[in-house]
Amino acid sequence: MDGAHDPQIAAAPVPAILPRGRRRTEAARRFGAAAACYPRWPPLSYAASVPESEIAIVRARHGQLPDVARLAGIIWRAHYPGIITHEQIDYMLERGYALDKLAGFLDGPGRGLELLTVDDDLAGFAAWYVTVDPAEAKLDKLYVLQSRQRRGLGGRLIDCVEGHARAGGARTLVLNVNKSNSQAVRAYGKHGFAIREAVVVDIGGGFVMDDYVMAKPL
Repeated sequence: MDGAHDPQIAAAPVPAILPRGRRRTEAARRFGAAAACYPRWPPLSYAASVPESEIAIVRARHGQLPDVARLAGIIWRAHYPGIITHEQIDYMLERGYALDKLAGFLDGPGRGLELLTVDDDLAGFAAWYVTVDPAEAKLDKLYVLQSRQRRGLGGRLIDCVEGHARAGGARTLVLNVNKSNSQAVRAYGKHGFAIREAVVVDIGGGFVMDDYVMAKPL
């Protein structure tokens, strides 16, 4: 799932996180106490989903954007062949993960790029913004490294984004997902999203995004 829209409004301030147990991870210290997403995440939830691992969700900074772009390339090239062509994968990575594009989620109000780390290693990310309709936020990017999937980490990122969206006044969270990406469609359905409409969006270069728009009330 990946959109191509410009972010519109601001995230609420986010407090410090106490990951597994009461220990802060090195990632949380690096990004700063004010940048973390889950100050009261129950310690047992970490142990249940990823045993013996420390998990943190923190707000990205500019210095981490190359790491996000590299992780996106790894995930996309493993997941999307067979859903879209290799040429479209390269085109969309170049278009959506250029550093200036990613910086658009950091430089201004009403947007965010949240990084998920497991034992201080970047394992996933989510990007979001509130749209021109202040009652609606968009989950623009949500990815977890394949080796870390099916452990509840994507759900934690969704929860984080939902919290920001509610704090910004949004009452609905929307996303786009490729119609042929059945694994993602099912996963979003389990998290309360339902298909709102089908769209075909011309993204240039001879390519289109053949997507479902899915929505979830907040």
